[in-house]
Amino acid sequence: MKSAPDRPQGVVYVASRLAAEAGAIFTPGAVAVADGSVLLAGPKADVLRAAPAGFPRMEFPGAAIVPGLVNAHVHLQIPRFTDEAGIPLPVPASFIDWILQVIAWKRSAAPAAFAGNFGAAAAEALSFGTTTVGEIAGPELSAYDGCPLRARVFAEGIGFAPAVASEVLALVGAAIDRLERISVETPLVRTGVSPHTLYTVGENLLRSLAGLAVARNLPACLHLAESTPETAFLSDGGGEIASRLYPAVGKDVSWFRGLGRTIPSYLAETGILREGVVLVHNVHLSRPEIDALRAGGARFVLCPRSNAAHGNGSPDVTRFVDAKIPFALGTDSLGSVPDLSPWEEMRAARSLYEGKKKDPALCRELFRACTEHGAAVLGLPGGILAPGAPADFAIVDDPGGIGDRFFRELVEKTGRANVRFTVVAGRPSHAAR
Repeated sequence: MKSAPDRPQGVVYVASRLAAEAGAIFTPGAVAVADGSVLLAGPKADVLRAAPAGFPRMEFPGAAIVPGLVNAHVHLQIPRFTDEAGIPLPVPASFIDWILQVIAWKRSAAPAAFAGNFGAAAAEALSFGTTTVGEIAGPELSAYDGCPLRARVFAEGIGFAPAVASEVLALVGAAIDRLERISVETPLVRTGVSPHTLYTVGENLLRSLAGLAVARNLPACLHLAESTPETAFLSDGGGEIASRLYPAVGKDVSWFRGLGRTIPSYLAETGILREGVVLVHNVHLSRPEIDALRAGGARFVLCPRSNAAHGNGSPDVTRFVDAKIPFALGTDSLGSVPDLSPWEEMRAARSLYEGKKKDPALCRELFRACTEHGAAVLGLPGGILAPGAPADFAIVDDPGGIGDRFFRELVEKTGRANVRFTVVAGRPSHAAR
């Protein structure tokens, strides 16, 4: 008779500093980990005193332990677009041209490429200290088998014409079923529903996908108010989406004359605006619209570097910060940005702020956006290091500074080269060479 396997031994990680969350710093600090969760977190002496006997210790002098970063909006199966020599191509000046580039790539890519792209992108994300992502599912769902990141994977639906709603709904339902089977073996993966955008998902399909999300008790995610072509199309059915995008893919949308109501009203009427819906980009929203969406239960993800790359404008970081509207940050895909660095996203958001909050306090809020708020937006555990929380964290060079100034230094100085170690669910997932 075989004996039961030994219970996995815990580990104590010790560093010069521990930022257990955006509001709690310990110098020096430590985290005790067992069975994928945080057992203890706090001052070094207290953790070492309380840790079970026999836990090995890993020491990181001159480093800070921080909660794993949350990249709340990614498309990990979309690669960097390069020329034949492997040199990255510039992002097209026209957002419509970029969308057509993505469509052409998706239609011509070999199936194996999607999984390869995902694996490479996941490794890159881990190298920046990211432990959690909000992923829009790519074409190859098997890529999520053994996913090394904690992930909310949103099964995406696209279909504007009323006649295709039932067919697309069935495809999304099947994708959710597949992802939920994957999650049995890969418990880091959880599922969601993503109506792509209001200009690629017609009202019939939007209502159906909203109903599916409610029926399956899943969060929904929607790209919203990202570009001026989107705003023009939703206003009266005109602009480049009508004149260039849909003709290029052989679709007739001449029958569409605009939403005929405000975005918050439309989302409420179709049932997609409910507690926990994730709205991504939010560039071309007025402040009253942001407030109305928030009142309806929306959660927000901002992607300032992607928006800038496409010439789409900038999200109203000042409003979100000053009105104390919780938000997360996302990089979007490698087709839009040069890397998957939440640190760069924090710095980009920092540069957009025009309010009166002092810079160190602002940096603390931006760090919160990439940790506890990011996890909350995705409806996932984590974002803080406390007993019972997932053992998701990064160990980075301690940048110096006390209190809020620590977060200013952290945001200002940290990049991939400063990430020494990344742990997901208690498992070392990246170590600097």
